[in-house]
Order: sequence, then C-alpha cells, then structure tokens
Amino acid sequence: MKQAFDYATLQEKVTAMIRESIFKKEYKPGERLVQDELAQKLGVSRMPIREALRCLEREGLVEMLPHKGAQVIGITKEDIEELYYLRSMFEGITVQKSMNFLTEQDIWNLKVLIEQMDQDIEENNLDSYIKHNQEFHVLIQKGCNWKKIKKLCSEFINGYAAHLPSLVPETMQVSNEEHKLMLQAIEDKDPIKLRQMMELHITRSGSALTRLLE
Repeated sequence: MKQAFDYATLQEKVTAMIRESIFKKEYKPGERLVQDELAQKLGVSRMPIREALRCLEREGLVEMLPHKGAQVIGITKEDIEELYYLRSMFEGITVQKSMNFLTEQDIWNLKVLIEQMDQDIEENNLDSYIKHNQEFHVLIQKGCNWKKIKKLCSEFINGYAAHLPSLVPETMQVSNEEHKLMLQAIEDKDPIKLRQMMELHITRSGSALTRLLE
C-alpha cells in the first residue's frame, strides 16, 4: 500500500512540474514532450511521465498525437478568463441552489475541511490543500439537484483550475478566508450572499492565474 501511495505522490509531483512549466511557457504551444527526455530531466522513470501526460491531456493542456506522442496545446489569458467567468457563474448558481438542502452534518464537514486547509497552509502541504479544497467545492454544491450544471462544475473542479495552489501558492490563505465567509453565509441562511462570495472567490482565483502568464 505504501508503494502505491508513493507512486501516486510521485506522479502528482511530476504532473505539477510539467503543468507549471506549461503555464510559465517553458514549454511552448506546439512543442513536443518526449517522455525519455522528461524522465531524464526530472530524474524519474517513464511510467510517471506517461501518466502525467495523460492527466494533462484530460486537463486540455497537451494532446496525444498518433505516432508523435504528446504536444503542448498551451494556455492563453483569454482561455483562463473564459473558463473562470463561466465557472464563477455556474458555481455561484449551484451553491445558491444547494444551500437550503445542506444538512447539519454537511455544514459540520465543511467546517472540518476549512480547519484542515488551515493546517495544510501552516504546514505548506500543497497536495493535501488541493485535495481538501476540491472536497469543499464538491460538498458545498451537494444540495443542488440540477444535474447538468453540476456535471459542468465537476469538470471545472477536476481540471487544471483545481491545481491553482500548486501554481500560485500564495493564494491559499486568502482562498480559505473566502471559504470561511461562504460558511458564514450558509450559517446566516443567506443564499444570495453565498452566491456572491463564490463568484468573487472564483474570479479572484482566475485573476491570480492570469498573472502567472504575464
């Protein structure tokens, strides 16, 4: 079991390094990513490289071409602005619809996740923060019964946007403070405030990511 955990952690770290290089334009759009070269550069075997490239393909950052391997698609500021604008609207609506159907246990679990993220920040544990952050966003949308919009939100949560903390670590603190304000809106039974806080949360995150491309 420990071996599987170690491998998963290695693959996540390799994926994070390649993702960051794409965002920083160290790998240009159209550039091929050769597995052997990446393995040698990062000091790992080809297996985690292969899995990392598959993950980045699902995120839309690379494409796998027949007989050529992986090629960088890249990302532009316009891509990020579009994604985060749509995400802010969809997640804002979803949490507004969700709020009145969250149980006391759900609210308690949201509090626990916030506390865990505070600890992750204190320990500078990026992987754990990303995991808890994803769980928070999934849980706060739990009460919404609109299936199509929740499916779209799920795609956003599982894409490269979920990995903002590894790309811009300094956003973690302000992000979790915004989580606390969302929780306060839930406790105050204010769905409009909750929606506004989620929209602000997402748009601020998008702005932080676009600055990485400057």
